[in-house]
Amino acid sequence: MAIWLALFIVFVIIEVSFPALVSIWFAISAMVLTLLSGRINNLLYEFYIFIGLSLVLLVLTKPIVKKITSKKNPIDERIFGQRVKVLKVSNENIYEVKLDGKHWKAICDEALQVGDYGIVEKYEGNKLVLKKA
Repeated sequence: MAIWLALFIVFVIIEVSFPALVSIWFAISAMVLTLLSGRINNLLYEFYIFIGLSLVLLVLTKPIVKKITSKKNPIDERIFGQRVKVLKVSNENIYEVKLDGKHWKAICDEALQVGDYGIVEKYEGNKLVLKKA
C-alpha cells in the first residue's frame, strides 16, 4: 500500500512539473492500487493490475487528449485571408503593412506598390506572406 501511495505522489509531481500530460495515467493507476492493495496482498498481481490499468487508461483517453492538445494557433484564424494595405516598400519584395493595428513586414511573389492591397496567405517567422489582391 505504501509503495503505491509513494508512486502516486511521484507521478503527480512529475505531472505537475511538465506542461504536457506525461504521467497522469500512471498516477490514476497508482491511486487505484493504493485503494486495492489491502485486498490483493500480492505485489506481482498488483503490478500486473497497475500496468493493465495504465494501458487501458492511456488507450481510452488518447483521443480526448489529442483533441485537447491539438488546438489551432489563434493567430492563424485571425490573420489568414485578411486584406492589408502596403504602407511602405523597404527592399525588393519586402513591404510594410498594417494588420490589427500593428505594423508587419510582408513578402509577396508579385511586385506591390505603396497603396496596393494584398491578402495574407500565411506567415513565416515574423513576416506575412501575401498574394496580390
